[in-house]
Amino acid sequence: MRRILVRAAVLLGANPVIVLPSLAIGAASAAIARPLEAAGISSWNFFGDLDAQGVQGFWEYAATIVALGLRVLAALAAIAFTTGMAGAAWTSGRARLRDGATAFARRGPQALAALAILFLTGLGASVLAVPTFGISVVVYAALSLYAMPAVIVGARPATDAVIESMRLTWRNAPVTLALVALIVVLAVAGGLAGRAAAGIPVLGEAAGWIVMEAVVAYATLVVVGEYLKLESPAQAP
Repeated sequence: MRRILVRAAVLLGANPVIVLPSLAIGAASAAIARPLEAAGISSWNFFGDLDAQGVQGFWEYAATIVALGLRVLAALAAIAFTTGMAGAAWTSGRARLRDGATAFARRGPQALAALAILFLTGLGASVLAVPTFGISVVVYAALSLYAMPAVIVGARPATDAVIESMRLTWRNAPVTLALVALIVVLAVAGGLAGRAAAGIPVLGEAAGWIVMEAVVAYATLVVVGEYLKLESPAQAP
């Protein structure tokens, strides 16, 4: 695992472009979705006062649905681009934007299906979080860790990818749990660093965003590298 962590850092340093898609997609989706969400805030009265709001209330409510759809599509695109570029970086040492675009175009529908499956199973894990003292959430995170690499890098169908992720986790439980813990630490550290960077004059929020997306890119490289090692031991990175 140590070799994966070091190599992932080297690959990110050599391919900083991996961070770009998430930044661009996030900025574009926020620019479109935020006004729609703001317009839709008052629409929650729509159900209780239909006559008073009329057609305008309906369209304001519809704006929130469109905004949610844009957020989901943006998340899907960011995941596909970043994971596809991470796979290319591990395979050839170099990641290009076209690697991410190809991954999104070819594997987007299956990645969306996998996200839906993971969302539904995640709801079940959340329901069980209290009676299991949070163990269900940890187990869910571990079992689903390799699902997106399996869809995008391994070219598996959505259901097969989720099953494969569970199989790989079961076969490599200690390392996978360590990866989950590392991702949690990275998320906390990235959030703190991003908040600190947001205080930089001029750059402000943009600097914080870049720091957090760089952390996400590194975590993606680590997970993809571990997936490739487990999925093809003979061709391990």
